[in-house]
Amino acid sequence: MEAIVSKALFLSALSALLIFATPWLLGLDLPNQLINERGALEYSERSLANGVFLLIGAFWMGTVEAVRKFHEPQRMDPWVRFGVIAFAASLIGRMVFPCDLSCPLQGSVTQLLHNTLVWVLYAGALVAGWRLTLMTVLGRVLKWVLLVCFVLLQLAFWQRNAWPGVWQLGYEWSFAVLWLLWVYQTTRADGAKVNG
Repeated sequence: MEAIVSKALFLSALSALLIFATPWLLGLDLPNQLINERGALEYSERSLANGVFLLIGAFWMGTVEAVRKFHEPQRMDPWVRFGVIAFAASLIGRMVFPCDLSCPLQGSVTQLLHNTLVWVLYAGALVAGWRLTLMTVLGRVLKWVLLVCFVLLQLAFWQRNAWPGVWQLGYEWSFAVLWLLWVYQTTRADGAKVNG
């Protein structure tokens, strides 16, 4: 049991750390650049960005599976599981359906697929973030930060001088911390039940 707890916490912490490191790994130009733009078809360092997106998405997928196994035989909330998988898929989807340079609203077919897919998957992660049961004030505050960043990201996508990069990072970072807090809380609570 202790090995499963350690694996779930380790993967969650590593996944969150990778989300926090993404802007620096890719040399992001905040606040007006979306992370997705680093994987654009016309971007010169696209291969590096796609490798980073795939790596981080894979870690998030592994994290969901480790946490699901930790909670067995109980079922993990299906909305939480779907939302975290959707978050991981949004990272991988950046590579599979890259945006055009500058991520315009209209553009190529891959741009249309990119915009639609990322929006749907981000919305799934938003639902998951709100369904996570957290007992801390920080958790409740981060849920509101997640919602505000999601809404502002949608608005900033239409109006590029409204800092879309800041809202995207705020969204991803708040989701990563919410997930890590929830995993920590549930693994500690379940570990106390087993030891108590």
